[in-house]
Amino acid sequence: MKNTAYKTESEMLLRLKAGDELALEELMQRYKAPLAQSMSRLIKSREDIEELLQELFLRIWKNRANLDTERYLGYMYKIAENLVYDRLRKAAREKRLSVDYFTHIIEAYSHIEEGIFGKEMLEVLQHGIQQLPEQRRKVFELCKIEGKSYEEVSQLLSISVATVNSHITNANASIKAYFIQHPELASMVLTVFLFANIAPDTIKSGLF
Repeated sequence: MKNTAYKTESEMLLRLKAGDELALEELMQRYKAPLAQSMSRLIKSREDIEELLQELFLRIWKNRANLDTERYLGYMYKIAENLVYDRLRKAAREKRLSVDYFTHIIEAYSHIEEGIFGKEMLEVLQHGIQQLPEQRRKVFELCKIEGKSYEEVSQLLSISVATVNSHITNANASIKAYFIQHPELASMVLTVFLFANIAPDTIKSGLF
């Protein structure tokens, strides 16, 4: 284990509150990587992530006197969430929101339990899926929502694997186009997508 100047996490945080810059550096060393990983789910540019991380830790430093040493982890992830939200919202306003973001939004919908989503969000997402032709929708739901393999879907629907692949490709393109017409979806799903699998202990403990 890496040697640090602080025996405990609490000591580090108390030193940070007291204005110890070394404590801030230690905090950055411990949490920069996991925070960057969470941001990378929707922010694809390393430069943008680095910029957002700098802003994140600057905010922590400026507000160090009010730092809650028991809830600091949730606080950091909340700042990260807000920074990414603002960046995506700005990109949407400027009509530069990458199609890659919508690809990840589709994956978020596919792999996160529906109970986590709000009713309104589910209705909008489902509406996009319901626009697909019947067979394409079935293939998409079986693969993306139920998690079945292309081979399994091929057997269930009596179609070739190549046809399954074609349906998924076309379905993704159709849903991306639908999402691009609704850029507000990026902000609607951001919170769920970005943090659903990052800090489960924090979420379960009610820090968000």
